[in-house]
Amino acid sequence: MRIYVSGPLVSFLAPRLIGDRLRGVARGVAKTMLNVCIASPISSGIIAALFSSPDDFASVYVTALATTMPMAMFVSFFIVGPAVKLVFHNRIKPASGLHALQTMQSCAPTISRILGM
Repeated sequence: MRIYVSGPLVSFLAPRLIGDRLRGVARGVAKTMLNVCIASPISSGIIAALFSSPDDFASVYVTALATTMPMAMFVSFFIVGPAVKLVFHNRIKPASGLHALQTMQSCAPTISRILGM
């Protein structure tokens, strides 16, 4: 869902809505909000469709959206974002990052066979 739906939408909307107007933390918050505002309603709709009856869809959808949207904002901005930035800036050097990608590429067929893909 992230790759095929919300990712392209965010890539299309971010330059138009955020652009170069914001800097620093405000820009990070705006991008996180845009990601969550696009991905969370779609995910909540899928969850509501899978785990509810057609009569209860609206109430389950609103409940799921009210629960997942604030938590997704919090986790994305305060936990996942800093962790990824910490790993990327402190642990992945350009040469070693390229070496890791080449190693993963050479091992991909074996890993996919092990996982049954």
